[in-house]
Amino acid sequence: MDIATSLYTGKLVRLTRIEFEKDPQTLAEWSQDATLARMLNETPARPLASEQIKKRLESMEKEIDEKREMFYFHIRPLEDDRLVGWGKIYWILWPSQIANFQMAIGPAEQNKGYGADAFRLFLRLAFDELNLNRLTVTLPEYNIQGIKFVKKFGFSEEVRRREVIFRDGRRWDSLHFGLLRSEWSVKHD
Repeated sequence: MDIATSLYTGKLVRLTRIEFEKDPQTLAEWSQDATLARMLNETPARPLASEQIKKRLESMEKEIDEKREMFYFHIRPLEDDRLVGWGKIYWILWPSQIANFQMAIGPAEQNKGYGADAFRLFLRLAFDELNLNRLTVTLPEYNIQGIKFVKKFGFSEEVRRREVIFRDGRRWDSLHFGLLRSEWSVKHD
């Protein structure tokens, strides 16, 4: 990576801080979409008020500052300031150089290229800036689109926790995908 390459700006989106005055309302609207929550494996999926979300974001920001085990950003398109998604690198174990990753794109903002562009930014941040060696993404087995997405970026299925999710009267597996820095570097040199 060139030192002049922006960590936070891609071709379509940029990673930004939380806008506490307007973002909670958008996130509250997204919480009404049970499909999005279920794809993230939020249990249980439930709608939240903007005030609840604002409190969660404030609490999370405080924890980020105190523990330094998470990096959380909002995703905005280059052309305006609307919120189109969020992502976080979390449960960072600095001595082992490993972390988990989760990202979501709002329901009306999907299939526009925002997710792929933001994902590239987060991978660059994780491997080049944070010096991590490994990133893990966990998805429910019914999130077929998410599974195809992470595989496109070189993630490999490493762990299948059998029947740990119960949804709609059925048991589902939880899949853990991993990507090593060396695997990512080969694809991006």
